[in-house]
Amino acid sequence: MRKLLVIGTFLLLLLGFSGQSMAGISIGVNIPLPPVIAFTAPPEVVVIPGTNVYYCPDVSADIFFYGGYWYRPHGGYWYRSVSYDGPWVYIESAPSFFLSLPSDFRIIVREGRRIPFVELHRNWRAWEGERYWEHHNWGRSEHVRHYGLSPSFREREHREFGGRVHGGSGFHGGDRQWDHERR
Repeated sequence: MRKLLVIGTFLLLLLGFSGQSMAGISIGVNIPLPPVIAFTAPPEVVVIPGTNVYYCPDVSADIFFYGGYWYRPHGGYWYRSVSYDGPWVYIESAPSFFLSLPSDFRIIVREGRRIPFVELHRNWRAWEGERYWEHHNWGRSEHVRHYGLSPSFREREHREFGGRVHGGSGFHGGDRQWDHERR
C-alpha cells in the first residue's frame, strides 16, 4: 500500500510539473496584408533613371522590382514577393533602394520606355551586372533638362531635418505615411 502511495504521489507531481511546463505566453502582432490586385497580364515596368529599380506605372498600387524581388508599400508597412502578384510577405523596414529614389520618380517615369515583363524577367540580372542603365538612362536627361535634378528622399530628409535619422514605420520622416507622399 505504501508503495502505491509513493508511486501515486510521484505521478501527481510529474503530471503537475508537466502541466506547468505546457503553459506559455503567446504574443501576436496583426499586420494586415495588402489587398490583392487583379492583373489581366503581367505589368510593364519603367526603370527609374540612375537606379536598377523598376516601377509599375500603370498599376493602382506602388509596386517596385529590384534585385529579383517585387516590393510594395501598403498602410505604413512594406511587403516583398517573388512575383508581381504576390503572395506578399511583411518586411520590417523600407527596402534600402527606396531611400535613394528621387522624390519625383512618379513624374520621371511617366514618359519612360515601358519594358515588358518578359524582357525584364529575361534581362534584369545582366542589366544589373553590366550596369546597363548607367549607359542607357532613358527618360532622365529629358526630365533634367525640363525640371532640373531632384533630390533623393535621403537628401531631402537631410536638408529638412538636419541629418537626423528618423525611426518610426521605417519610412523616411518617421510617422509620415507613404500614401501621404503619393500624388
